Amino acid sequence: MRKHIVRLIEVVILLLAISTTTLGVEYIARIDNMELGRIQVEYTKNGWISVSEIQYGEKYTIETRTAYGPNGFFQVYEATFKTNGELVAKILGVNKAGKTTITLYAYYDPKAPSVKTFTFTEPNIVLLDNNFIIPHFEMILRMPQPRFQILIPQALFNPSKTDKASGIAMLKRLSDRSYVLSYEGTEIKITTDEKGIVRMEYNNGIVVERVAEKKSETTHQPMNQNHQNMKNTPRSGK
Repeated sequence: MRKHIVRLIEVVILLLAISTTTLGVEYIARIDNMELGRIQVEYTKNGWISVSEIQYGEKYTIETRTAYGPNGFFQVYEATFKTNGELVAKILGVNKAGKTTITLYAYYDPKAPSVKTFTFTEPNIVLLDNNFIIPHFEMILRMPQPRFQILIPQALFNPSKTDKASGIAMLKRLSDRSYVLSYEGTEIKITTDEKGIVRMEYNNGIVVERVAEKKSETTHQPMNQNHQNMKNTPRSGK
């Protein structure tokens, strides 16, 4: 009897190990044949993690974590920005009780960062990070509707772009697997399959494309989550 109990425990442990081994996803960003960088995406029990490593003369690394509520809108957003491995900025976003607060940390002085806080009261704000953060686009496609009240947190660092950091984005469905997202002159054609986003084509020539899958020790939520889970989500935008 003891032998059977031990064997049962071993089987349970094995099943738990299998259930927590999932596929992370990798994307490549490029212009024509020139690679701009790579994006690693995975889903964990604490939300989406996305790491973008982009070359713009220097190597920029942007790591973000975004936790979403049951209604599909974000609750907590954290981002760190590094240049050649050195921390240069952080963003902390919190959405609570109908109010969105974004706090920016700029590390001009590593020991004393400059801090600014912005507050938004528009309902149902959708984050749209402009560093190829795939999960933000995934969540938009899970709530397909014509209009979204979006917020681009990084744009708040630049005073000349603050007024463009928040506004209405338009989403048009071209087919069952194809959409166009537009905002302030930028258009992005998004193609999906049963696993999620396959390709994003920007009207400035940038293409972001899924290129590989790798093993990851995390708990996975399929990227093509049933839209029925969002059927009671309140409509966003004005």
